[in-house]
Amino acid sequence: MTAAPLDEAVALLDWALSSGHFSVAGLHAAFAEAPADVRGIVDWADPRSESFIESVMRVTFADLGHRVESQTRVGPEDRRRIDVVVDGVVALELDGRRWHGDTFDADRLKDLAITVQGRTALRASYEMVRDHRSLIVEAVHAVLDDARRPRRRLVVTTGRAHRPRTRRTRGRRPWHLVRPARGRTPHSGRSGSETASSSGAS
Repeated sequence: MTAAPLDEAVALLDWALSSGHFSVAGLHAAFAEAPADVRGIVDWADPRSESFIESVMRVTFADLGHRVESQTRVGPEDRRRIDVVVDGVVALELDGRRWHGDTFDADRLKDLAITVQGRTALRASYEMVRDHRSLIVEAVHAVLDDARRPRRRLVVTTGRAHRPRTRRTRGRRPWHLVRPARGRTPHSGRSGSETASSSGAS
């Protein structure tokens, strides 16, 4: 195991804990005779990690100095859990090899719920973790950098929407549009002659 990269070695310990093959005390006992710089790996293990890629990404960000949480609840009243939360801001959802398309809508609804609770949801697959981990890290850092920037107050403008007006109906049809004035287009509010002349000018 010591020949494996740190993230993969920790993933193996995570599996040993989550599967019930070892307890934390059992792991400490198993590594008691190991060199001091090896024994500390037990402190990296987390039985809450539910997959290899969760363990790998948790170790990746922890090794970069981030605060990382595993299997955090989406919200106080929401029992669904987020795979990995980085610095309390980024909710990283990881789709394993067995991910199926029938969970597509449920996953997106979960992402929306995460956003409502104030975190930014990012999603990555097994292949992305394997082949493009640096890009995942870059994306998470971009979100964190943006979250740290001072916020400017945004001015939200309001105005009349350019859409046809409706009127009350008496017939079977549930809606009727107000007919635009003769010579005017319903969306632009300009007369047909104005539109034609401007088109001809171009």
